[in-house]
Amino acid sequence: MNFKLVLRLLGLLGKAFSIVTIVPLLISLAVDHEHILLFLETLLISASVSKLCLYYGTKKTTQRLRIREAMAVVGCGWLMVCFLGALPYLLYGMGLIDAVFESVSGFTTTGVTTVSSFDYFSNSLLVWRCLTHWCGGIGVIMLFIVIMPQMNSGAGHLFNAELPGAVAERTLPRIKESAMLILGIYLALTIIEVVLLMLGGVHLYQAINLALATMATGGFSYYHDSLISFDSFYVECVCIGFMLIASMNFSLYYKIGRGDWEAFKNDSEHRYYLGLLLFAASAIAFNLYSTGYMDLENSVRHGLFQAVSIGSTTGFASDDFNNWPSFSRYVLLILMFIGGCSGSTAGGIKISRVVILLKASWAELLRTLHPRMVYSIKMGGNVIDPAIVGNITRFFFLYIMVFIVLTIAISLTGISIMESIGIIATCLSSAGPAFGVVGPTSTYSDISTFGRVVTIFAMLLGRLEIFTLLVILRLDFWRNKQNW
Repeated sequence: MNFKLVLRLLGLLGKAFSIVTIVPLLISLAVDHEHILLFLETLLISASVSKLCLYYGTKKTTQRLRIREAMAVVGCGWLMVCFLGALPYLLYGMGLIDAVFESVSGFTTTGVTTVSSFDYFSNSLLVWRCLTHWCGGIGVIMLFIVIMPQMNSGAGHLFNAELPGAVAERTLPRIKESAMLILGIYLALTIIEVVLLMLGGVHLYQAINLALATMATGGFSYYHDSLISFDSFYVECVCIGFMLIASMNFSLYYKIGRGDWEAFKNDSEHRYYLGLLLFAASAIAFNLYSTGYMDLENSVRHGLFQAVSIGSTTGFASDDFNNWPSFSRYVLLILMFIGGCSGSTAGGIKISRVVILLKASWAELLRTLHPRMVYSIKMGGNVIDPAIVGNITRFFFLYIMVFIVLTIAISLTGISIMESIGIIATCLSSAGPAFGVVGPTSTYSDISTFGRVVTIFAMLLGRLEIFTLLVILRLDFWRNKQNW
C-alpha cells in the first residue's frame, strides 16, 4: 500500500471539498449573517485536513495508482467527505450522530433526515443540504477532475472502484476531457431546471434546492412533505423530466455531446429502464383507480410521478404513498431495489445488472434442457464477458445478504419487520422515503441511535456498491506485505 499516494489524493479531495463550502459561505454573507461562522469554521477545518494530508503525502505529481490505492481513495474519500460535511450541522447544534446522518444522507443522495422541522434552517444551510446531494451525485466526475492530473495508469482502477453499475461505459482514454464535458452537462442541466422551475412560479431558493436534489436523484426538498406542499402539476412534470435524465447513463450524454446520436439509439439499457417505469406507473395507476382511492386523472398523475421518483431513487413524493393500497406500495418497493441505469446518479442494483441476471438465469435453464448448447448473454448487441456475469452474480448475492443482515439489525430496535425491510431497502438504494414510521411525510427522528447508525452504514454501503466499503474494513487490506 502506497500510503503517501493515498494521503496526497485525499488531500486534493479535501481541497475540492473546501472550495465547495465557499458557496454556502457566500450565501450566508449575503443573506444569513448569523450563520457565517458555520461555514467559515467548516472551511478552515477542511482546509487544514487537506493541508495535513498533502504535507504527509507524496510530493510526486504523477504516480502509478494500483487497484488497492484506488479503492482506498474512494472508500476513505467518501468517509472523509461525509464527516467533513457533518461539520455545519454539528456547529449548528445538532448531535454527532444526527449531523453525520444528515451529511451521509446528502452525499449518498439518499435524501432522508432526522430533522423534525426546517423552519429554523437558514437559506445557506438549506442550500448546503442540497449541495451535498449535487456533489455526491456527480462524485465520480469530481474525483477524476481533482485526481486525474496526478496519476497515469490507475485511471481504470479508480473508475471501476467508484462508478456505479455493471456495464457503465468508460470514457477513457481522454478521461479528464470526458469528465469536464460530463460535469458541464450536469451543471447546464441543473441551471436549466432552475430556470424552468422559476418560470412555474417557484421561488429562487426553492428552485435551486429542487434542481440540486433532482439532478443528483437525491430527494431533499425545501418542505418536509417533499413536493406535496407545492401541489403543482407543472413542477411535478419538470421534476419527472429531469429525474429521468439524471437516472440514465451519463456516458450517453457524453457521446451525444460529441455528436454521436447513434449511441442513444443503440443503447438498450435505457429502453429496459423506461419500459419498466412505464409498466410500473400503469400498474400503480390502475390499482389506485380500480380501488377507488383516486379518480383517473390523479391516479395517472401520481402513479407516473411516484414510479419515476422511486425508480430513479430520487425519493420525491407528490402524495403520501404510505396510505396507498398494498399492491402500489409493493411495486414501489420493487422499484427501490432495481434502481436506475448504470453510470447515472441513481442508486439501487441497476437495471443493467437485473437484465443480465435474468438473461443468465434463462441461459442456465436452457443449458439444463440442452447441455451442449452454447448461449451468449448480450446487452445492447454486445456479448457480456462471463467474468462480468460472475461479478454481477456475486454482487447480487452479497447485496441480498447485506440487506437481510441489516434488516434484522434494525428490527432489533423494535421496528416491525415490514417497516425494517422498507428502511434498509431505501437506504441501500438511496431512494429516500419508505413506509410506515419513515413514510414520505415522516422523518427518521423516531428511530433510535442504534437504528440511525445502522442506516448510516446502509447508506454508505449502497453508495459505494458494497464491495469498496467492506474491502477497506478488512485489516489485511492495509498490510504492506499483502500482494495486490
